[in-house]
Amino acid sequence: MEPEVKAFVDAIGAMEPDQNSTLYAAYRQFFRRRSYFLFKGQFLIVKISRSEKPFWGLGKKYVDLLNGTENYFLVLLTSARDGYVFTKNEINQFIKKGRWRLGTGDQYKINYPLPDRSSFRSPENFLVKTNL
Repeated sequence: MEPEVKAFVDAIGAMEPDQNSTLYAAYRQFFRRRSYFLFKGQFLIVKISRSEKPFWGLGKKYVDLLNGTENYFLVLLTSARDGYVFTKNEINQFIKKGRWRLGTGDQYKINYPLPDRSSFRSPENFLVKTNL
């Protein structure tokens, strides 16, 4: 797991799914990568960009899979403390409007700049933004 991702999820109290849970069994293929977590009963996808002009990729198959859940969050980090957070509805709106486009490898390409309303500056600020 990327050190910034680990620091962030530790700071907010997110957990990797228990491998013995029925949830894990249902989503086993999904949890092969260490970017997917559970946080207060909801899925959390956490990605990091280290480039000067941040960009991220989000797999279409994961969006399709998680769209079957009530809600989930996508966290796009620029450091271990700050980044952007999006709900299921916001993710689907960006895709529908063509702002996040499908690229090679069935990945939605997410480029900077992102809306200021989605930004957070600390794990505590993330918790306020998500109301969790």
